[in-house]
Amino acid sequence: MSAAAKEKGASEYHAQKKMIERLLSSANDGDLAELEKVVDEIVATTGGSLAKGDVLSDFKDAHKRSAIHFAALQGRRKVLSYILEHSPASLNLADEDGRTPLLYAVKANEFATAKSLLVDYKADVSIVAANGTSCLHEAAANGSVRAVKLLAEHGASLEAATPNGTPLHMAVSEDQEKAVEALLELKASVDARNQHGITPLLLATLMHKPAVATLLLRAGADMQVCHRRIVADAHSCVNIMPGITAVHVAAETGFASIVAAMLAERPVDTQTIANQRSEAGLTPLELAAGMGHGEVVRLLQPYTTGFESADVDAVLAKEQARVANEVQTPVVVKPAAVEEAPAAAPAPADDEEVVMPAMVAVDDATVAKANVLKDEGNALFVKKQFPAAIESYTQALVLNPCDALLYSNRCAAYLAAGSPKEALRDVRISLKLKPNWAKALFREGQCLEALKRYVEWVVNAALTGTISYEDAAMSMWSAMQLAPEDKLIKKRFQECVARGREEYQASLKK
Repeated sequence: MSAAAKEKGASEYHAQKKMIERLLSSANDGDLAELEKVVDEIVATTGGSLAKGDVLSDFKDAHKRSAIHFAALQGRRKVLSYILEHSPASLNLADEDGRTPLLYAVKANEFATAKSLLVDYKADVSIVAANGTSCLHEAAANGSVRAVKLLAEHGASLEAATPNGTPLHMAVSEDQEKAVEALLELKASVDARNQHGITPLLLATLMHKPAVATLLLRAGADMQVCHRRIVADAHSCVNIMPGITAVHVAAETGFASIVAAMLAERPVDTQTIANQRSEAGLTPLELAAGMGHGEVVRLLQPYTTGFESADVDAVLAKEQARVANEVQTPVVVKPAAVEEAPAAAPAPADDEEVVMPAMVAVDDATVAKANVLKDEGNALFVKKQFPAAIESYTQALVLNPCDALLYSNRCAAYLAAGSPKEALRDVRISLKLKPNWAKALFREGQCLEALKRYVEWVVNAALTGTISYEDAAMSMWSAMQLAPEDKLIKKRFQECVARGREEYQASLKK
């Protein structure tokens, strides 16, 4: 190709790019006159081979957003009318993330626009984004009661689920009382579990949202539901100890306002659970006392058999001493004997799956060699030579692929090197090898923090995509259960609970 031809091609490319920018900007700004003008110009430059509808639907930005997405986002109803008059096929166009104009309008709280798309143009309310987020999820998270009701009237599923749950979970996580109330009136399932096994009541309790917890209790939320650990093959979910109900969680974390709400709204159920012991043999009162939560102890004392007339200070002292003296012993999975030791587990495709190493027998000499490499890695880590430390740990894992400590150490090195996804994979292998290991659970929480997975919504331009809200806080909570005397873990748990809300509120101002 000649230089002149290249120059001409570049010129045409830049001209077309500028034309698309004008098209999308005019739709975004609500400048109908400019939009009509640029559409006519594009049609003219093609010699009429493209119709207006083709221009409006086919000209997109790098994220596959066409003019209608920008108009819907900004609530430009006159522009929307023009677009849909000439390009009816644009109504349900999805961008690269599967988000339709209706989803854009709902997320942006442009109710009049969303209503017009639904009522006047019959937009498809059943289309969800690639991550499973529906329009009803967005309305619930925003707390828009009228949007929640409108969408439900037009067939939106109350039980549509992302990994983080249903629209009710979203309303709970954002403390949207009115939206929670509306969804419950519409008969949304009050006990639905998200991918992590969390019900709305457990989520409200963990995230300390007493007002929405009260609404859920009034709606008949099952207080006996315990969190379950989901171990579908490899995905290592947060581990709340078996037998732990929302009452246990509220007591353990010192959320007296939620315990009080439980006693006020569901006294019989709460009093029954007050005498239920977890698999560790502890009642909610004992869990609260062990963490020094005197107010919760006083609330539960009249209903906990054997403690009705006990001296609260004495109970607190006894249980805190028990906690301080507890020895946490993680379960070690012993490898089965095979002839050869394979390499360490390969990194999985993403952080939602964990590829476990084969369980192998390793002789003492090989373990010794692996320990030498581990010590080298530790020394390099102290010197902040993180890539070299990772390499040493990796070599050690080739020799001893079932050593949970090696995976935990490599996790720390990956974190320090700025690779939280790789770190998360390693720590989840470590947790599979040593379940209920407080140190590993704490590191899992650190990884999730680094991935900003203490936030339900992370802003992407004007809209967001769903990621796990409670993950980091839940990992920290589990670690706190296993090592309750560790003040750092307790402090980080409290930070995770607060930071999710702070990050979301800050994102709205950007």
